[in-house]
Amino acid sequence: MSNSVDRLQTFLHKRQLFFFPAVLVGICLLVMGFYADHLHSRNLEREIRDAAFVHLSLLRANLEGKIISNAQLVQGLAASISVEPDLSMEKFTQLAQYLFKGRSQLRNIGAAPDLVIRYMYPVEGNEAAIGLNFREHPQQLESVLRARDSGNLIIAGPVDLVQGGLGFIARIPVFLDNAESGKKVFWGMISAVIDVNKLYQASGLLDFVKEFDISIRGKDALGKAGEVFFGTDQLFEQNPMLLDISLPYGSWQIAAIPKGGWSIIGNESIVFRLGLVFTGLLILLPVVLVAKFQQKERDSEARLEALFVMSPIGIALNDYKTGKFIDVNEALLVPTGYTREELLSLTYWDITPKDYAIREAQQLESMQMTGSFASYKKEYIRKDGSHYPVQLNGVVICDVSGRKLIWSMVEDITERTQAEQALITARYEAERANKAKSEFLSSMSHELRTPMNAILGFSQLLELEGLDDRHLTYVKGIKSAGIHLLALIDEVLDLAKIESGRIDLQLEWIDIYTVVEECLNLVKIQADGQDIKLTHSEMADKVIYTDRIRFKQIILNLIHNAIKYNRKGGWVHIELKNSDNSGYLKIIVTDSGMGIAANRLTELFQPFNRLDAAGSAIEGTGIGLSLTRRVIEMMGGCIGVESELGVGSTFWFELPARGINEGDTIINTEQPAYSTNNDVNKNLMI
Repeated sequence: MSNSVDRLQTFLHKRQLFFFPAVLVGICLLVMGFYADHLHSRNLEREIRDAAFVHLSLLRANLEGKIISNAQLVQGLAASISVEPDLSMEKFTQLAQYLFKGRSQLRNIGAAPDLVIRYMYPVEGNEAAIGLNFREHPQQLESVLRARDSGNLIIAGPVDLVQGGLGFIARIPVFLDNAESGKKVFWGMISAVIDVNKLYQASGLLDFVKEFDISIRGKDALGKAGEVFFGTDQLFEQNPMLLDISLPYGSWQIAAIPKGGWSIIGNESIVFRLGLVFTGLLILLPVVLVAKFQQKERDSEARLEALFVMSPIGIALNDYKTGKFIDVNEALLVPTGYTREELLSLTYWDITPKDYAIREAQQLESMQMTGSFASYKKEYIRKDGSHYPVQLNGVVICDVSGRKLIWSMVEDITERTQAEQALITARYEAERANKAKSEFLSSMSHELRTPMNAILGFSQLLELEGLDDRHLTYVKGIKSAGIHLLALIDEVLDLAKIESGRIDLQLEWIDIYTVVEECLNLVKIQADGQDIKLTHSEMADKVIYTDRIRFKQIILNLIHNAIKYNRKGGWVHIELKNSDNSGYLKIIVTDSGMGIAANRLTELFQPFNRLDAAGSAIEGTGIGLSLTRRVIEMMGGCIGVESELGVGSTFWFELPARGINEGDTIINTEQPAYSTNNDVNKNLMI
């Protein structure tokens, strides 16, 4: 058995690996998808950077161009001053005003011989700057001295102007030729203020910031070492695009990032990712479907394998042509006594007795025609040579190569056969014992009846002898006991006849009303003794086709019990109704007696069981109701009871209106009269 369990566990373990390829493919697709999306995102970022580079390069070119063009204008003025250092204010104004006629972003130009501003154009609005001594303004002095010492044009700023506002200052040193020493002598400084807003507007910077976050650093043309004067310094830490803006002497550095960053997910990215998902699904879905299909097949095989291994019934797989065992389960090995290897080396012919050769051939022929063989019993030969009974069912199947195989269920029915045989033996013994009992009861009843009749006869004679009251009482007691004992003997004899099947039914048409009246007359004295009223419903012209004696016996027994177990001054009512079962007559006997507990109703029809009346003064044997039920069942009917303690009981029984096997059709006629001959129609109660 352990080998079978190990085999099943190995099979189930392999079953769990079916989705591994799908999971592996899914993981690979996921990794490839992330990588492809990464490459696509990088390409998009590169494209965005390239586009940003083009725009930023254009912005840089505009800024450089505007600054250099403004500086070149001022350099022409510096050349004029170096030739005529003692020019008048009017001359300076005449030279400077030409610089403002173009599209320059110059705000004003000042000349500072010996670093003190003496010349200014335009004067209006810049009066505060005239007379400014750079030596007294350290913030501007630094750039002034740097321009003087380098001898080059320097773009300073942006700085806060004395006359108000911000501006970039192009500082150009002016040197004069000294004829005596042959060296250049520093004359002073020309400062041209470039309007910041005009420069930004003219270069397109203000339009550029609508699409990009921009920062510029390099105040006073110090490059990336200078302070940030446009935007924020945090932008330089966010992987921006960086470009250097070349100035006549020094540089600025500009940083730019698209609004929202480089990894902006646009429609193209969404479409690309949806495409990746769709492609992945197209690749993965067939793999999953194949794995699912294989899993279903494997699940089916697993269930079949579990059934094969764990089945308590033997299962075998045989080659159709040779009969050789291909596979067997443990339940088949155990009763045969063979090991798996031994049985797999045999054919089913080897373990089938030769007596079954013809039947086997018939089964094979049937299997060839229908593809299966019906359940049939045979024997198998054990390893020790003994035989044991089996019951087989089988079907023809084909393997993947098309080879025909026989799949058989082989049930060991040894215990069932033994149980069936034991049941047959027990039934035979029970029937024999019952027959002996019935014969004994019948014989004893007849043997007891003869002396009992003599006792009753002599008691009746003694009653006529004129005995005194005391002796007459004794005689009546003997007579009453004898009558009771004779009734008991008759009931036992009837019970024995029914059990032995020797009772005969004489079927005839009988008038129900007549029989009921006869019964009521027989018990009238008993009812009057307890002041019990006897009534019945309308029964005129109602007939039934049954055994008169047995029918009367049933009615009389039920009425007798209803009186016997009634209360003084009570009543008994007999009623006829149509049964819910078509073709049956229902008769109901209701009393106002003591009633019976619901949990004891099933004991009523047991022989010799009188319930609580057994210890009372009420006479009885406990056989009547049992005998009544058996008679009714012999006549094809049924009996039942409904009762309530303190209220009374209702006994009812149903009989076929035409007797047993007398036909299904019951006729209701319009004739009110009943006749014992067949000249008039009978009115039947259905």
